[in-house]
Amino acid sequence: MQRNAIFAAVFAVFPLFFSQLTLAEESGTFVARNAALAEQRADAAQQEAIAKQGADQQKQSEARQDS
Repeated sequence: MQRNAIFAAVFAVFPLFFSQLTLAEESGTFVARNAALAEQRADAAQQEAIAKQGADQQKQSEARQDS
């Protein structure tokens, strides 16, 4: 009997573990935060690409001066 009660309790509580995640995905705050993080990552990647391009151009100009 106790085993059945434990099984019933687990079965009843299991969906509650996922309910908070579902609500978080649908909240406007969650979506806005994720959008802001994605924008920050894109900006960082763009800055890194610009810095790399500048370094590559400087290496090319130094190589031309050495020639």
